[in-house]
Amino acid sequence: MSVNVVIDRYATALFELAKEKGLLEAVENDLLYVQSVLEEPNELSTLLVYPSLEADKKCDVLEKLFTEAIQPIALYFLCVMVKRGRARYIEGTIKEYCRRSKEARGIYQAKVIVAQPLLDALQDKLRQKLQTITGKTYEFIVRVDPKIIGGIVIQAGDTRIDASLARRLDDLKDYLFNTGLSEIGVKN
Repeated sequence: MSVNVVIDRYATALFELAKEKGLLEAVENDLLYVQSVLEEPNELSTLLVYPSLEADKKCDVLEKLFTEAIQPIALYFLCVMVKRGRARYIEGTIKEYCRRSKEARGIYQAKVIVAQPLLDALQDKLRQKLQTITGKTYEFIVRVDPKIIGGIVIQAGDTRIDASLARRLDDLKDYLFNTGLSEIGVKN
């Protein structure tokens, strides 16, 4: 079974259960906390995927760590994934659940690529402009890529807005190569 199929199935099941119980945002916050613990340099991530340790013992560790810190539904989700041998998909499933939870609350993700770091004031203006155009609230994932030279590239869902200088230079190059010399004012 494909990684994306596994992640999608578990994220969907958890999303539907949390939605039914009215705990979308609470479970999202709990899972983000779990994710932050898994990203820290500790042995928990290794322990969860360690093949010779029984699933019940892994769940015991999770219960000791998270019983007081997260909702029972989130803890149960972690244990189900561990017991079914899907521990290596926990982080991907958390990301997918959080994406769905935010979208259910009207918050969408947009990837923004810029040549230099984007100031907070500019991010706010861009966020407001996108909200005005689309009617949706966006959370940005900003990446700096000097290869675009200048301008900005925005990927929001299936929509891509490429206002980068690199793309404009490519367009100009294509135009010049595909246009006859006399059309651009050059005489032989």
